[in-house]
Amino acid sequence: MAESFAFEMAAKVSEKLGSAAYERISLAWGVREEFEKLKQTLAAIRAVVLDAEQQQARNHELTHWLKKFKDACYEMENLIDEFEIQALRRQVLEQGSIGRKVRRFFSGSNPLAIRFRMGNKIKKANEMLNDIAAKTAKFHLTKKHEINVIHRERETYSFVKTSSVIGRDEAKQHIVNFLRDPVDEEDIPVLPIVGIGGIGKTTLAQLVFNEESLKSYIELRIWVCVTEDFDIRQLMIKIIKSATGRECKDMNKEELHKVLQDCLNGKRFFMVLDDVWNEDKKKWSELKDLLCVGEPNGVE
Repeated sequence: MAESFAFEMAAKVSEKLGSAAYERISLAWGVREEFEKLKQTLAAIRAVVLDAEQQQARNHELTHWLKKFKDACYEMENLIDEFEIQALRRQVLEQGSIGRKVRRFFSGSNPLAIRFRMGNKIKKANEMLNDIAAKTAKFHLTKKHEINVIHRERETYSFVKTSSVIGRDEAKQHIVNFLRDPVDEEDIPVLPIVGIGGIGKTTLAQLVFNEESLKSYIELRIWVCVTEDFDIRQLMIKIIKSATGRECKDMNKEELHKVLQDCLNGKRFFMVLDDVWNEDKKKWSELKDLLCVGEPNGVE
């Protein structure tokens, strides 16, 4: 069965709304009930979208209905982006450990006003979806589930064509300066690059990774794309492969740790962990402990 654009859009929104991160966001902003309504209505519409796309050639009214649903999905993506911005703003301002390392680009806002505004937006999104869902009955659509959708793991890489990147010099230099002279005395200084999807976080990391002035200062550069399904063992395999080119897929965690220690021991290294979604502090603490073998002030 061919892939359905509307089905995939709805799947993407549903996946985000159902994630642990959005569970925490909905609780923090007091909109959990509205989020649940949104997920349920979206799931009900998504169940009949495949049939709708197959029938639309014979029914222009159904084509219009599908367009409204796609528009609603775009609106929900925008809403999700705004919730992410507010969550990141809150995280950066509240977490002192991050605040010491990142310039305070965000100013404080009235949390009650933000909660009221965001609550109204999600309420309107629910009303929009309810209106679309109410019209499904007259089309006599059948529930179908796509079985041939292929989910490919996203992968990023360190190469960037610098001549095609404009307006990133100041941000790049800020990070380069941080790497040369970390403001923290910790063994592993960390600088997060945060923001909504599509604003160029990966491009900025690529520019820093390929910065000529750092190549003589840093002995080892490592680029790893972190999947949403965060797994320490898989991450160790990726780190070793990026650093040495060596495949270690058949090793257990103990063996991987030994190889990782041999690879990083005594070296000043710069590691980019791109496309990070997982916020499990326990897993990140475990990873940090595994990396504490390099030169002090050697990791980003």
